[in-house]
Amino acid sequence: MNITIRKKAMVAGTVALLSAGLAACSSADNDSPSTPSSVSASPSASSPSASRAYRDGAYSADGEYGSQNSSIGVSLTLDDGVITDVEVTPHATNETSRGYQERFADAVPDLVEGKSIDAVQLDRVAGSSGTPDGFNAAIDQIKDEAAA
Repeated sequence: MNITIRKKAMVAGTVALLSAGLAACSSADNDSPSTPSSVSASPSASSPSASRAYRDGAYSADGEYGSQNSSIGVSLTLDDGVITDVEVTPHATNETSRGYQERFADAVPDLVEGKSIDAVQLDRVAGSSGTPDGFNAAIDQIKDEAAA
């Protein structure tokens, strides 16, 4: 019986070490090159702005994300609530984070142009899981500013 208790303790300790090791492998802004890209560009059912009207025009905002005070700039043009043009500006100074932001910025126009601003909610894009949080935060700021 004593051996069984020791084995359970060893297994629990191994699981704890593996979990800690995996957590330590993640990067500061939650971007992971080993994970596939996926995107969700659909309306958020919980969003109070799902039926808002927006003023046409050009808007810009910086969206912050992550625990390292990371941010990304978003400039877009709205026409009848539809994103007709978008530009994403990387702000990262760290080489790795900058790479994620640049790949993200390159991918975004194909994902959001021609879509209703209310339908845009990005997930993981170009291997980046943290940067979309900054993008989504900037979109929320723009929605508030553009609300008619």
